[in-house]
Amino acid sequence: MSAPSGVSHIAIVTGDLDGFRAFYEDTLGLRTTIVFGGGPGHSRQAILMAGDAMLHVFEVANDAATTQRVTAGMFERGRLDHLGFTVTDLVALRAIRDRLLAVDASSGDIRSLGPMLSLRFVDPDGSDGELNCYNTKFDPSTLRDEDEVIDPDWLVLTKRALQPGAGTDRRQPSGAARLHPRTHRRTGR
Repeated sequence: MSAPSGVSHIAIVTGDLDGFRAFYEDTLGLRTTIVFGGGPGHSRQAILMAGDAMLHVFEVANDAATTQRVTAGMFERGRLDHLGFTVTDLVALRAIRDRLLAVDASSGDIRSLGPMLSLRFVDPDGSDGELNCYNTKFDPSTLRDEDEVIDPDWLVLTKRALQPGAGTDRRQPSGAARLHPRTHRRTGR
């Protein structure tokens, strides 16, 4: 069965494209590859790259959602809760944290979420973001009884997602071929 091989882009609306670009370029280190000028029936747009992922940013003047800081809690901000970016390691996470603190865009708290280290931030439009890297101190034996491992290669897949460059090998993990396609249970092969 054909299936998507990844996420091509995330579309975001901002009231200030230049301010958006400045924050994501100067503070997070993303790279703008092109800016499309506005015109009759067209808004200004930019493509920013975070590794292989694209942010497609649309400038919508006087957009009320972008002119006020979002204060709602997690999962109360609509369908798109936050943007998550991967960084190489804890050293990179701390370096970006320092830049975020310099522009008062983060509390600076780095949280351990199982195999992932997480740093939250808020961009100038009030959108929440998160920077993640693999937690090298994670111990799989600390999983709780409530945690359900569906894919036996979950940790390999998680490391691949959280370590840039590690995802370049597109072969299936060792256990994936032995899982039933619908139930995700082992087939015994």
